[in-house]
Amino acid sequence: MNTIIKYSLIISMFALLFWGCESITNNDEGDDTDTLTQPELLTPLNEATGQSVDIDLKWQKIRGAKEYNIQIATIEDFSTTVIDTLVEGTSYSATNLEYETTYFWKVLPLKNRNSGPWSEVWSFTTGSNDAETITTELLSPADGEEVEQSDLHFEWEAVENAENYIYQIAADTSFDEPVYDSVLTSTSVKISDLRSNREYAWRVSPVLDSQKSGWSEVRTVVIVEAETPAAPKVVLTSPEDNATDISTDPVFEWEEATGYTDYQIQIHTASDFSNPVIDETVSSTSFEATNLDYLQTYYWRVQVVDESEDVWSDIRSFETKAEPVTTPPPSKEGFVQVQNGDFILNGEVFRFAGTNAYYLPNYEKINSGVVDRALDLFEETGVNVVRMWGFYDGYDCGYSAQDPSENVIQTSPGVYSEEALQDLDRVIAKGKEKGIRFIMPFINYWDQLGGLCQYNTWAGASNPSTNMEFFMNNEQTQKWFRDYINMLLNRVNTVTGVAYKDEPAIFGWQIINEGRNSGADPQVLRDWYQEIAQYIKSIDSNHLLSTGEEGFDEGTPDEYSQQEYSNTYALRANEGTSFIMNTSIPEIDFGNAHWYPSDYGFGSSTENMLQAQKAWFSDHQAIAESYGKPFIIGEYGYAGWGNETVEQIYNELYAHAEATELDGNLLWQLVADGTKCWEFGGNICYPDGRADADLYQPYKEHVATMRASK
Repeated sequence: MNTIIKYSLIISMFALLFWGCESITNNDEGDDTDTLTQPELLTPLNEATGQSVDIDLKWQKIRGAKEYNIQIATIEDFSTTVIDTLVEGTSYSATNLEYETTYFWKVLPLKNRNSGPWSEVWSFTTGSNDAETITTELLSPADGEEVEQSDLHFEWEAVENAENYIYQIAADTSFDEPVYDSVLTSTSVKISDLRSNREYAWRVSPVLDSQKSGWSEVRTVVIVEAETPAAPKVVLTSPEDNATDISTDPVFEWEEATGYTDYQIQIHTASDFSNPVIDETVSSTSFEATNLDYLQTYYWRVQVVDESEDVWSDIRSFETKAEPVTTPPPSKEGFVQVQNGDFILNGEVFRFAGTNAYYLPNYEKINSGVVDRALDLFEETGVNVVRMWGFYDGYDCGYSAQDPSENVIQTSPGVYSEEALQDLDRVIAKGKEKGIRFIMPFINYWDQLGGLCQYNTWAGASNPSTNMEFFMNNEQTQKWFRDYINMLLNRVNTVTGVAYKDEPAIFGWQIINEGRNSGADPQVLRDWYQEIAQYIKSIDSNHLLSTGEEGFDEGTPDEYSQQEYSNTYALRANEGTSFIMNTSIPEIDFGNAHWYPSDYGFGSSTENMLQAQKAWFSDHQAIAESYGKPFIIGEYGYAGWGNETVEQIYNELYAHAEATELDGNLLWQLVADGTKCWEFGGNICYPDGRADADLYQPYKEHVATMRASK
């Protein structure tokens, strides 16, 4: 979770308590306290004359405003109005105004229940009814002409003093729903995405003195299909014909067919392909099949996707390899392991519902009573997996920059506080006594507790905060980070006498909390993950490892049920990270994603959030399963204590996790008292703090159900 967001919400939650529970309950729309500034009117200029009776009014966009109230009147005091309406954008098209009339107008920014100040009042005067209407003459295509898409080019005559031109293309001459309604400075435009075998109407209006003039005549054009060449025959490349000892997860490859992007591949155990084992359409020149039978002959063929005809490649055959003789892995009694896509502990399936408690090592120094009360609550609740930070870096970023008494572990590059490490030792030892296992990241993407910001600051980065690109490519930061990992894995706990890499009370490691590389190719972060994972595994072969990511992806992949998401932002996030690519890394043992429905773009309605919640869980679980790996929700939370929506989201989350046999989920976060109760609205506080009994009891029942699930 972005801890900057978490930290800023502390103030919001205290304010909500001060105003009373009713205010908290009704705050579904987010923070309404932002100050909206006065908008600046832009066009037409104040006191402009000779304006069109169909006029576009524009104003400055105000940060935070969701909509605007625009009023237009013929009386300056607006005691009566011609127009009084709400718009979402920063312009409004007024039509059918009176000629030779002076109008006054103003704009008010709005956000939920709050409003900013009204703009200044401006005026404009419309022209006379007999004013000359200036139009342009259309040149090509001719009216009613049939044109192929590749040759479609609209042209019109230039108009003297025209600033630009508005052109419209529509499916009919009413132009009620234009396909194109755009502004150009040139007198021509090439269009390449209209439908074939359809008639379209088009027209153009010059813009003079910032106002649209008259429309040209209306012409029609018919889009006809170009003559389609014969579909090419695809050339297969791999595997070779009659190949043997082929993997049961083979990759099929063929040559690219010029002009085609989609291909159909069929694979079957019979050469007539009467009922193919695989019949898929792909947008590449390769396809990976999975879980084919051992020692089986298969036939395969490929064709381009062409609606006009079927032209299949030659048919090739291959035989898969014999089933390998496997020996059971060495026993790792007491360690959580992965087998057949499940977490396994001492030979049994291990599923869990736990919590995040990132602050435990820090509070072992500040107030160990907070730690003891939290661990007692976890034991009472049945929680047996807790995620906490296995790091605290430096004094230049995050909390320690304001309070140097914080429990910093790495005080400077390669220099570690033994006192802080002993606090971490004690937390692990206390949790171990209560049957708790810990998941620990090695570093934070966000500034809190140092993270990338601290390493980059030490290395002299000019913009150190969340700068993943600098961190990954700087020789010093990478050495310091690996040194820290090596130190922690080889450290011997001063309480238990067990090295961290040999400690069964550690469930597993995460490389980084919520890593991103915004705007970059996700392959870069994927490759870095694998390099660090290989380094960790070279030291510690006992523990499981995950990335610690949020579950974002790139390009809205087909693996996600896109129709279930009201907003596909998290599937095309442009954050330089891909859940699919990262989970496929061989050294990554389980998939990890986080779930904050409002932050991920699903906060428009409870229905949208609940629908996306099921899809988010099921899609990521299915992707992890496709690689033979378990999947967990490493963080989840929804701000809104006292709101029935919170209970509904959590209860349906529990039911879905139980029904789909989700491998694990971790609340952000269960707290025993008021110490961290207000840090983020996804918390459940019990028995003290807010005493969220209505949230706590269903959570406790869910913990028990997940533990009993086998």
